Amino acid sequence: MRDRATYFAIFAIIFIPLYTYLFATRESPLEYTMSMIGNKLGYRLNFIIWGVVTGLLITFYIIRLYILKSFYHRRARRLLVWSLLFLVLTVAIPAMEHLPILKRLHALSAVAFALSLMASLYLFIRHLEEENRKVSVRSMWMLYIVAGGSLLLFFVFGNTGVFELFFFFSLSLFLWLLNLFMKKYNLIEDDVSGKNRN
Repeated sequence: MRDRATYFAIFAIIFIPLYTYLFATRESPLEYTMSMIGNKLGYRLNFIIWGVVTGLLITFYIIRLYILKSFYHRRARRLLVWSLLFLVLTVAIPAMEHLPILKRLHALSAVAFALSLMASLYLFIRHLEEENRKVSVRSMWMLYIVAGGSLLLFFVFGNTGVFELFFFFSLSLFLWLLNLFMKKYNLIEDDVSGKNRN
């Protein structure tokens, strides 16, 4: 069962950036955000499917990391679940010019998704600091790069698909490296059954 979860995690961390790239490049990411492609250019169903699938895969991969580390922080897990719900809301709410209220809700839910996800991962990294400061510091810097790099690209290129692509690509790389760091420094628990909850 654990081997299946490992293989699925490998699939998830590869599929997330690949699926994001395939959807975001249906049109030029230098001109259109993924939301614009989904809502204005006739790919609405594809956009919803992308959001739901990507959200579930991200949640699965992170929850697996939490379980492997016996990290049962309620707030971190709630934030992670909220991030999934906010991503689903983001793709489900139409963002059209003639629907300004829904367009604003769409934007707010997208921001809430990113903030909830980053906050959950931040709490996890702080937990890792108790056992290995080197892993914690490296992971925190990577998290800053994901968030800061996305914001920088948003201000440089404007509201386009460039910063979205960077966010999901760098997030996937960060999660993969975090998993590698945990293995390298023996931070992964052998018992993943949940018996050793705090």
